[in-house]
Amino acid sequence: WFHAITQERLRYTPLGWSKKYEFNESDLKCACDTIDRWLDDTAKGRDNIPPDKIPWDALCTLMSQSIYGGRIDNNFDQLLMNDFVKRIFQPATFESDFLLVEKIDESGNKLAVPDGLRREDFLRWMHKLPDTQTPAWLGLPNNADQVILQTKASTFVQKLLKMQTVTDDEDLVYQDLDFSPDSTRRKSVIGGAVRPQWMKALGDSVGQWLAIIPPDDLPALKRTVENIKDPLYRFYERECTIGRNLLKTILTDLNDVAQVCDLKKKQTNYIRGLLSDLQKGIVPKSWVRYNVPSGVTINPWIIDFAERIRQLQKIVEAAQMGQTALKELTVWLGGLFSQEAYVTATRQSVAQCKGYSLEELKLQVSVHSGPVELDSSSFGISGLKLMGAEHENASGKLKITEDIMTDLMYTKISWVREQDITALGKKITLPVYLNNTRTTLVETLDFPTDEDQFYERGVAILCTSLS
Repeated sequence: WFHAITQERLRYTPLGWSKKYEFNESDLKCACDTIDRWLDDTAKGRDNIPPDKIPWDALCTLMSQSIYGGRIDNNFDQLLMNDFVKRIFQPATFESDFLLVEKIDESGNKLAVPDGLRREDFLRWMHKLPDTQTPAWLGLPNNADQVILQTKASTFVQKLLKMQTVTDDEDLVYQDLDFSPDSTRRKSVIGGAVRPQWMKALGDSVGQWLAIIPPDDLPALKRTVENIKDPLYRFYERECTIGRNLLKTILTDLNDVAQVCDLKKKQTNYIRGLLSDLQKGIVPKSWVRYNVPSGVTINPWIIDFAERIRQLQKIVEAAQMGQTALKELTVWLGGLFSQEAYVTATRQSVAQCKGYSLEELKLQVSVHSGPVELDSSSFGISGLKLMGAEHENASGKLKITEDIMTDLMYTKISWVREQDITALGKKITLPVYLNNTRTTLVETLDFPTDEDQFYERGVAILCTSLS
């Protein structure tokens, strides 16, 4: 049962596991051999031993850390593996009322271990299992199938765009046509039959993208003797430099493509590459200078990039008003080019302001429905997405929900000395991933809660919904 659960959750990557680990039949055989060996050594020749005499701790450690856990390289996947192992490998599994699944369908039916001793008893139990199993059997929410279908649909569209051909006119992307005015007058076909349909459509799309992207007027942050000492100011300065350089490149490229599509400019090898990528909906490699989901198409990427530039404009305006306004600015964490650097900069800023060492400071978080007052140790973040759970404003705790994703409207993070931290009681540590691919871990946050099974249900926080 444990092996089946472990493998079946791979179908729901990155919700079931953060990545596709290579669990296989050799793991099952190794696990069975290990159990046999330890039981034989414990029994010392006896035919039966009491369940409480079985070396559960040793078996759990071998399963979670070596046999299956040896393939895992994500800390939260390891916590999930530990939970599964401890829940199944325990003395209570020998009780006839032990539940394998607490809720197998919407009717609330349960699935208990088979009550039998012989192989025929277990086969009979297996044949009575329902033909249709829901994700709840794996510890996942029942709407996990929707997440997988969305991912598959997105992947299918991306592959379809890459396979898109331009039929008869495709070779024109690579033709070195002379679009000078003199040549245009000599060739009456230019502007008519020579310009293929895909080029006209791309020209229209480029016009729309240029209307979405802000103009190239993002100023540089001005250094002073005082503000350059602030780690947070230096971080924002780097962000603005990256954004300004990338914005200039993209606007230049799009204007060049627009002129080529209007037959006003000759193609170069670089522009041919842009034409080939853009007409297929692919983001050009020269534009990808920060971490985004692999295979993201050009339209959502352009919209996302435009929002990032608008946030940089707000940062510049706040910097012009002074360091206090810059620190109190609410930041869309997913819209920064380096999220980990922002978290580090806030920690360094508090340590410098308070005179503490970095090792003393621990991160605390609270969620609110809107902006709240910030002190010298706190910072405001917006745009975080919570998958598989929701935050109750009344109690300030997290609880499991059937919703695929909920918004954390305003998140306040504070760097506090360990001895000054207020005890949360029961808490859960959740990963903060950059996006729904769950490949880039930004930070971990502790939340108060009264519930369990957060790891089983794949609960996590995302900085951006770009996919």
